[in-house]
Amino acid sequence: MTEFFGANNLSEILPFGGVAFFIGIAFVLWFGVARGKTFMMFFQQEEYDNQRFVRWLADNKAYDQKATLLLGIAILIGALGHLDALAGLSLLLQPLILLALIFGIFTSSRTIRNSKKPLVVTARVKRIFAVYMGLFIAALGFASIITALAPKGSSYRLDIASDSASSFFDISISGYNWEAVFAAVLLILAIQAVPYLIIAANILLAPIEERIKLGYRREAEEKFNALKPKVIAITGSFGKTSTKHILSHILSYSAPTLATPGSINTEMGITRVIREMLKPNHIYFIVEMGAYGIGSIARLCTLTPPVTGLITAIGAAHFERFKSLENVARAKFELAEAVFNSGGTIVVNKDAVEPKLLQNRMQKTVGDYMLVGHGPDDMAAIQISDYQMTQDGLTIHISAGDENITLQAPLYGDHQAGNIVLAAASARALGMPWSAIKGALRSVAQIPHRLAVTKPANGPVIINDAYNSNPVGFEAALKCLDVLVQSGGRRILITPGMVELGEKHDREHARLGAMSVKHADIILVVSPDRIPTFTDAINHNNDGSVSVMNFAAQVSAENWARQNATNQDVILFENNLPDLFEAKIRF
Repeated sequence: MTEFFGANNLSEILPFGGVAFFIGIAFVLWFGVARGKTFMMFFQQEEYDNQRFVRWLADNKAYDQKATLLLGIAILIGALGHLDALAGLSLLLQPLILLALIFGIFTSSRTIRNSKKPLVVTARVKRIFAVYMGLFIAALGFASIITALAPKGSSYRLDIASDSASSFFDISISGYNWEAVFAAVLLILAIQAVPYLIIAANILLAPIEERIKLGYRREAEEKFNALKPKVIAITGSFGKTSTKHILSHILSYSAPTLATPGSINTEMGITRVIREMLKPNHIYFIVEMGAYGIGSIARLCTLTPPVTGLITAIGAAHFERFKSLENVARAKFELAEAVFNSGGTIVVNKDAVEPKLLQNRMQKTVGDYMLVGHGPDDMAAIQISDYQMTQDGLTIHISAGDENITLQAPLYGDHQAGNIVLAAASARALGMPWSAIKGALRSVAQIPHRLAVTKPANGPVIINDAYNSNPVGFEAALKCLDVLVQSGGRRILITPGMVELGEKHDREHARLGAMSVKHADIILVVSPDRIPTFTDAINHNNDGSVSVMNFAAQVSAENWARQNATNQDVILFENNLPDLFEAKIRF
């Protein structure tokens, strides 16, 4: 194993003899752990999807540079260090290899330390990381064997005559240090292979993961079937989490209610909620369902069969996954089919679905629809007549049959008006009277990170829309700036733009860039290189009255606002990209 560091005996590395070898091995393993944890963090953010992770690696050029450069210099020294003229450089060989590993450890640790969404060490992460480390150690062992088999240097003598026949000089070459060259080359390969070893570990564990998932799912199914709560399922391109939050608050006034927390909407997430959180007293179970492909919602509905369902929108969010709105609609309306199989009602926000698309889906999946939308409209069972947004929240006027009802909630944003009515309609479909629904809405809490407004006694008004990433929500949030700014204050927008819009990325950013100029006095753009049409539209429509600044990272923009905003200002934090999109990977 000592040949791994390019030496035939340990005294060639450091005067500490065998200690140096173990120090070197420790640094290699330390590097493997540090770099592995960094890539595992991004792999987890890509939801352990091998193909998406590979695309992310390619798009971000997430390959090692600093350690590889130092190892390249070590290779050069190993090849030329035995020239008499360069003999002294050979002393740098082993220190350079160790320095390369230290650089790699440092850059990996810095990336983890600066991450906005750190690695969550789940049981699955532990399994993948253990197999990855096994593969990494095996790769090192293979590299050590190859290095040990490398040819040893040879001695040569070469006399070269000068112009003077009586004068000679010679260059003595004792040969290449092949051991060091091989060690450095193989170490470069090992460094660059780290993310692919993680993918290999994930592939190797796939059969085991499936068995584990099946076991957890069976356990969740048994518990669910024993408790039999009434399931209200929610899906849509956007608005799911906000509508779920509002509906959970309303139903809790009627009976004990459990809702999947945060943005949990996958099979394993729902399974875990059932296993760990569902209790015998829960009458209602509100389940957010995410569509990651055709058939995914149908599968979720076999786990938690819904008696009522909500479709909040069919839009551009996650357009990259589905390629067309027709595919998005097909995936989302799997929920309608499941609800109708149980004899239930599906509530749909008709304003957020293209009319032809909605009509087509309703013809293909026939059942009891309750449509909600702005009226007058013969199709909508519940019509939104109008609404007003003030500094105290939303007041919404609706009609349901012969009834005219006013709903009030301390929430903000045009799109939240639709979410509130959707939640209210779902509660009504479950039998709650309008009086109880109205009373519950008056005390609904702010939805964390989704147009959540805070008004500190000493500081600017904050609109936290950090978890938003769709054009409708972005537009609604901009309008809130006009309502919530104080007299003499400034409207400040901080945004990195949106993600997962597919072919609509440039068009939507251009539209919202032009709109931002109308609703903001100061615009702080994060990662402008990622959204050039947004910045171009701002510059094109700006008459000079709007101040525009660019920042490489979210934290820099936030620091500017913290230092410069006054008590009269209002600050909108519109989206906050995960590390996958914002982090500049420079290993």
